[in-house]
Amino acid sequence: MGELHVDEVGRGPAVLFVHGGLGDMHLWEPQAHALARHFRCIRYDLRFYGESRSPGVEFSSVDDAIAILDALEVERAAVVGLSLGGGIALDVALEHPDRVWALVHVAAGVSGMPVDVYSAEQTQAFEEAEERGDLRTMMEIDFAVWAPLGADETMRALWHATPDARGVPDGASPRPRPDSASRLEEIACPTLVVVPTHDPPDQQEVGRTVARRVPGAQLVEIDSDHYLTLREPERVNAVLEEFLSASSPASS
Repeated sequence: MGELHVDEVGRGPAVLFVHGGLGDMHLWEPQAHALARHFRCIRYDLRFYGESRSPGVEFSSVDDAIAILDALEVERAAVVGLSLGGGIALDVALEHPDRVWALVHVAAGVSGMPVDVYSAEQTQAFEEAEERGDLRTMMEIDFAVWAPLGADETMRALWHATPDARGVPDGASPRPRPDSASRLEEIACPTLVVVPTHDPPDQQEVGRTVARRVPGAQLVEIDSDHYLTLREPERVNAVLEEFLSASSPASS
C-alpha cells in the first residue's frame, strides 16, 4: 500500500538510485541527469519522503525497491544507494541477487552493523527539540554531524522533505531489516564503495569494511562530507560512470 513517486530519464542498462535520509530523490539529481547519456536512470522517493505517500502500515524498503523495478518492467538494475539508501541497496543485492547487475554503496551503512555518530549531548538535544517541534534545531544538529563543510539552502530544503520534518502516520513501521553485516562475502555482483573523507570516522569505517569484505569490491574516497552528490557532483558522476560502464551487461 502507498504511492511511491518515481522519475526516470535516459536509455540503456537500468540504474536504480536510492536516496539517503537527509533528503529525497533530488540528492541524486546531478548524477541521474549526467548518466542518462548511457543509462536508464530511475529515482524514487522513499516512503514518507518527498512526494511519496503511504498510510500507517508495516512496510519493507527492500520490497519497495523491487516493486519499483517490477512496475517499470526492469529485470535487472544497478542499485546505487546513498547513506540510508546504500544500506537498502546492499540489502537488495543480498535478498534479490538475480535483480542486481551492480551495487554502489555511497557514504552508507550496513544493516546489522550499528553506528552511532551523534554525541550523547546531540542526541538529547535532538530529542528535546523533536518533542517541542523545533525543526530548526533538529536540522542544525543533523548538519553539525553530516555537513561539517557547511549547509546551503538546497540542503535545507531537502532536509524538510524528510520524515523528521514531516512526521509519519500512526502505525507506520519498517519491517526488521536482514543482518547483512554477516553476509557481505555473499555479494557476487560488481561492487563499488564510495567513502567521503569528512564523514564521521565510524561511518567511514563501515564503508571501508564493506570494501574489504565484499569480494572484488572497489573503494574510492572523495574529499567531501555526506552531501558529496551535491557538493562534488562532477567527481561523483565520473566515478559512477566509469564503474557502471565497465560493469554494465552491455559491456560484457
